[in-house]
Amino acid sequence: YCIFIGCKPMIMLSSIKKMILVAILVTAYAVVNAQIEERESADWKVIGRLKFGGLTKAKMEYTVAGNDTTYLLFIKDVRDQPKDNYFGITFKSVDGTYEKLYTLLKSFFLPENKKDRKYSRTFNLGKTGVHVQHYQLITGRGIMFSTTEGHTYWSSKDIDKLFGKD
Repeated sequence: YCIFIGCKPMIMLSSIKKMILVAILVTAYAVVNAQIEERESADWKVIGRLKFGGLTKAKMEYTVAGNDTTYLLFIKDVRDQPKDNYFGITFKSVDGTYEKLYTLLKSFFLPENKKDRKYSRTFNLGKTGVHVQHYQLITGRGIMFSTTEGHTYWSSKDIDKLFGKD
């Protein structure tokens, strides 16, 4: 039964289905299109870099956008792999995160923590889970900095250099 005079129910139903389909497609296109948003490339400035044999072992960079500073810690994974594997951790300058990270990493070399083999720290840096523990390097004491993406080893001097404090 058609509520409009002279209309055919099948034609009316078909038109409604087409309008609904078009509305769904337009909405889906808008959602998919919104997930890719081009931005201007950031102007990253290097704070510190660790090199070994010509390869970058780790690098700390930052960029400023308005009142917000974003840091990028770029690390070469030391595990044996068929090719070099790098991973990055980004974090914001909220509540002095940069200085807190430096202090936390250097705390492994303080006299009260240096010989405590059980001393370790687990925390989130940005959105990345990190675990740091003591690690004996060939050249002396160091730390192992680990995430699910990989890990690396740093000495106290490496940390100073990475954070631009050498």
